[in-house]
Amino acid sequence: MPKFEGEAPESIGKELAAADAAVPVHPRAEMVVVLAQQGVGRNEISRRTGISTASVSRIAAAHGVEFDGSQTEVALKARIAELKQRQAGIALGLVEDITSARGLLRMATTHRDFAFAAKAISDLTQAAQRMTPEVSEQDEIDETKQFLLDLHAGIGLMRAQFEQEHGVPLDSDEAREIFNRMRQEENTDEQP
Repeated sequence: MPKFEGEAPESIGKELAAADAAVPVHPRAEMVVVLAQQGVGRNEISRRTGISTASVSRIAAAHGVEFDGSQTEVALKARIAELKQRQAGIALGLVEDITSARGLLRMATTHRDFAFAAKAISDLTQAAQRMTPEVSEQDEIDETKQFLLDLHAGIGLMRAQFEQEHGVPLDSDEAREIFNRMRQEENTDEQP
């Protein structure tokens, strides 16, 4: 944890808890409030600012900011997805390294070179297998559900925008005429 000059991080929380309007707010305390309002979790704020998690909680509470568990869950899922993506990238890089090592194996002229290349292939293969993220059936189901929910929300948004822009329900005869007219305009624009 970084060392800070001047007052200790814990005193920042006490300063805000006192709620004395004449006392200026410490810049790091302001940072805590801003980060908390952006949905950054308590532990991450503590890590970024060097202020203890207890003080982060006091500072946030003094400003009426609560840490929402659902935001933390969303952030955690996003972080896990990002880590899985990075892990898959590393695994892909290892597969490319295996291909290079196979080339070295084919070009080996001595038993020693052959043994080193074979060992490299073995080690790289094991590493690639360990780094390839496992996707469970439940993960695939959850991903598919989320895709369908996002698609449904997107379609609903497009429907609302169309109805607001044109003033007719999307499933009406007038809407079909509008779509046909739009298609005809697109076809005439595409023709030379």
